[in-house]
Amino acid sequence: MRRWKVDKKYIVIAGLALIIILVALVFNNLLEQGSKYDEIRTTISNTMLPIIAGFILAYLLNPVMKCTEKYIFTPLAKHIFKKKDKERKQKKLSRSLGVITTMALFMLLLIGGFCLVIPQIYVSVAKIVEEVPAYYGELEKLANSFIENDNELSKYILGLLDTAYVQGMEYVNTVVLPNIDKILKGITTGIIGGIKTTFNVVLAIIISIYVLFEKENLISYGKKLTYSYLKRKHANMLIKGVRYVNMVFGGFINGKIIDSFIIGILCYIFMLVAGFEYAVLISIIVGITNVIPYFGPFIGAIPSILILLMTEPKQGLIFAVFILILQQLDGNVIGPLILGDRLKISSMWILIAILIGGGLFGVAGMILGAPTLACIYALLGKDTRRRLEKKELPVESGAYLFLDRVNEEMKVEYFNDTRKEE
Repeated sequence: MRRWKVDKKYIVIAGLALIIILVALVFNNLLEQGSKYDEIRTTISNTMLPIIAGFILAYLLNPVMKCTEKYIFTPLAKHIFKKKDKERKQKKLSRSLGVITTMALFMLLLIGGFCLVIPQIYVSVAKIVEEVPAYYGELEKLANSFIENDNELSKYILGLLDTAYVQGMEYVNTVVLPNIDKILKGITTGIIGGIKTTFNVVLAIIISIYVLFEKENLISYGKKLTYSYLKRKHANMLIKGVRYVNMVFGGFINGKIIDSFIIGILCYIFMLVAGFEYAVLISIIVGITNVIPYFGPFIGAIPSILILLMTEPKQGLIFAVFILILQQLDGNVIGPLILGDRLKISSMWILIAILIGGGLFGVAGMILGAPTLACIYALLGKDTRRRLEKKELPVESGAYLFLDRVNEEMKVEYFNDTRKEE
């Protein structure tokens, strides 16, 4: 009896057709029940948020733990457990002390920062709101001083200021005060959201502690799964790529945080010495926004200058000059000293990465766009080099500037059959 056989290509075609049908059905179901899936997606994202935040926090705190463990607690553990067979206890003690110290430093900075900074921010914001009429008067005087010789222009600008002030007060009286119950309800909702956020922060901290303790096991499991499901060549490439991504992201993010902290401190010292108001509030704005490459200093400078202009125009102008000097100092001295040339891509590509990342993912995209592009650029460059070497073609970019064509013998021909230099 002849055995019936099925050609493998038909099995592949049938499998692909089945996958396409399933994807179409799922997509159609998503369109019909979009709101239900939005709720499911929101629930999943809220559940995963503290887990993801915990891993990110552990990743950021890992350099601190490694430093304390290597230089302080490992020598201490070796001194306590002197026998060679006590190596496991040495590692356990040094890791425990390293994690405890790292989390203690983090909590000290977090709680201490809130205790010191939040009251200052509250006082600054309250003072700004309280002195809005005085700011309006200062703007009126400033407008008069600039345009005192032009009565028509003066009347027009003063009319705009009066209209804006009247409309603002009318908005408070007709919208804010009558809807105070809704505002209170919104505040209550915000408080509940704050409690949930606090709960997520606590969970993220707990998860980060576990990740710091188990990081070697997690890395081992990840590599084990990689080599079990991928071919050796592809697994090696993936491990090498992840290692490079870790080097770029870890170095850039941690370096940028240190750099921004230094910039915030320098801004605070300057404002304190110069006697400017809102030193804490403005220094925090400048320090946080400095995490964003290129645009960060200017994003933070604009609201800061406006705040100072409302209190004292001269202070606003002086601060604008100071921010320009500080940005140059950061870009040419502090930044390169801390970050070095980690990204290894030109300023043009960094600018493009920031614009695309910001457009797609907001502030997070602006921060992570540059290191992401650097990783893609490096991995693509290595793959391009490997393919060119395999075809026995030049790997230097300059060799292609005056290239005319590659002939049948895979030889490069240049214009006029001679290679021209720039």
